[in-house]
Amino acid sequence: MDNTENDLAKRIVKELGELESKRKPLENVWQSIMEMVDPANAFINREYSAENMFKEDLYSTSALRAIPKFVAALQSTVTPPNEQWHRLIPPTRKLKKDQTCISWLEELAEDLFERRYRPAAGFNKAIIKIWYSMAKIGVGCMFIDEASDGTGAEYTCVNMKDFYVSLYDNGQIKKCYRKLKKSFWELCEDLEDKGVNPQEVIPVEIYNRCKLSPNSELNLIHAVKKLSNKEVSAFAIDIPKVDGGVEKIKRRYAHYLVLADGGRPVVLHSGFFFTCPYMFARFKELDYDIYSNSPSMQGLPDIQMLQRMRKSMIEAGEKAVDPTILAKQDAAMGGIEPVAGAIIPGGLDDQGKETMKALQVTGSAALGVDLEELITKGIEDFYLVPLYMMYYQEGKMTATEINQRAMERAMLMSINVFPVENELLSPMVARELDIMERLEVLPPNMPKDLAALMNKDVPYYAIQYEGEQHKAQEIIKANGIMVTLEGAASLSQYEPTIGLAIKGYDCLSTLGRANGMPMDHLLTQKEYKKVTDDLKTQQAAQQQAAAAAIDPRAAETAGNTADRYQQQLASMRY
Repeated sequence: MDNTENDLAKRIVKELGELESKRKPLENVWQSIMEMVDPANAFINREYSAENMFKEDLYSTSALRAIPKFVAALQSTVTPPNEQWHRLIPPTRKLKKDQTCISWLEELAEDLFERRYRPAAGFNKAIIKIWYSMAKIGVGCMFIDEASDGTGAEYTCVNMKDFYVSLYDNGQIKKCYRKLKKSFWELCEDLEDKGVNPQEVIPVEIYNRCKLSPNSELNLIHAVKKLSNKEVSAFAIDIPKVDGGVEKIKRRYAHYLVLADGGRPVVLHSGFFFTCPYMFARFKELDYDIYSNSPSMQGLPDIQMLQRMRKSMIEAGEKAVDPTILAKQDAAMGGIEPVAGAIIPGGLDDQGKETMKALQVTGSAALGVDLEELITKGIEDFYLVPLYMMYYQEGKMTATEINQRAMERAMLMSINVFPVENELLSPMVARELDIMERLEVLPPNMPKDLAALMNKDVPYYAIQYEGEQHKAQEIIKANGIMVTLEGAASLSQYEPTIGLAIKGYDCLSTLGRANGMPMDHLLTQKEYKKVTDDLKTQQAAQQQAAAAAIDPRAAETAGNTADRYQQQLASMRY
């Protein structure tokens, strides 16, 4: 290995160390939060150990019980597994009216969802872990790589304990570092799959030592760096096209696998990505930090207060059930064992009066319960539990009430959902489509207009999300159309041609999107125009045929009338 790669490996380890030092105070906060809300996973700044999975001094589990409802609210709103929660649409206004482009992109979206939700992909597992991570520490990271069997992408949720990132001002990843631990045999297998001989890149002393113990774990760093515009042009590759031309593909990210064991870091493998394989998403961005706020951070004061209150109430309950005994000194010296059936010497004096009694503890248990319930509701508000329970109230709701509640929930959720779409889901779709393109599994017969955009290295699609917050906007449009049509019908009494001002096909398309109708179930505008033109031609031909059938009888009637008129003139019988 040359000195350049040695210097690169040292620089990667150094940069990672700087990010670790900078984030350490925040990790202490994360550790405190995890100990309160999820002690079984509270291993941010310490190594995992089974004996520390449970916390004996954890008295309230309100936050722990609220977090799954937060996850369910995000899952059902943003990425519901039983729905196609986004579409792919043409990126320009002109192409949005081209039904051929629309239908091809809808077919692409269906293929994408089919590959995303195949069992081996692991998307559901990864996205749910990200929602849990956002509930607890406000950030989540997903890694998307090409599946070894060539069927699509594979999804992995990266534990934030092992992931460090540097961002541009717009939130895009500039550099990121992921700490990995792999056994020696697994590392060798991975390198061989990439066409690298492990013995040639792993230092001799480490290779010989681990060969005797293949299950030995090695510390690795996966570093990804965004290339500059100059580097992107320099590392572009030319791919021959079927028509004889050349397509220039730009690689925008470089990645390096570094072995950080043995005191001498080395680069084991390097390469390029066309799109960033890591998606870093934040629940609520902080003003002076690249990391995020979270429901658990916001609710931490209430969570800590509830812990203290629950501890006090438990102690008060113990005192009520097993009270402190007040006794005379000579009775206490004799020893007291207040168990069932026991005889307590000295419990009465010579006159039969009690020589000991229970300590009377003052306080209102009911007040404590009321305060605890109030704080619990406050904690649940941070975790969006009221939004999750919105549809589960007592009594029946009409369809109108359900729609109104859906719109209300969508508006409240939108402030949390839109940032996640920008930082997690949109880059994820770009990465998935890039993998499908490399695997050559895009739908056949790509429209020429979309292919031209792809050849220019510009997006040939736009993402239209179909979550509740977006459906609410489409429903508002659909309701506006229906109200307008009703108004036009009323105005037609005074202005018969008012209906000609309405673009019927566009209105129908909007109604179809609002109600989730696949757009390929509608005729294209060209097909619709052809059908209407044919219908008008057919109606005109029918009118002409009817007129031709009527003309002879009309002429005969007109001739008879003229003859009778002439006879009346001749006879002067007017």
